[in-house]
Amino acid sequence: MKQVDYSKELEKEKERLNMLIDEAFKNGIPITKDEAVIAQNRKVDVLVAKVQREKEKNKKNKQER
Repeated sequence: MKQVDYSKELEKEKERLNMLIDEAFKNGIPITKDEAVIAQNRKVDVLVAKVQREKEKNKKNKQER
């Protein structure tokens, strides 16, 4: 089974989120009202969960050895 490295993807998506937040601030839009920020934040949340699951899985595998 192929192991996926979500960490790099997470960093890329976090950078995009930060860029969208900066853009919203510059335009005077509250980030809680900016649909692009909200959607990107959801992507980041999903990736954070995947990274955490992978870390837990790897930790469990190391303990079994």
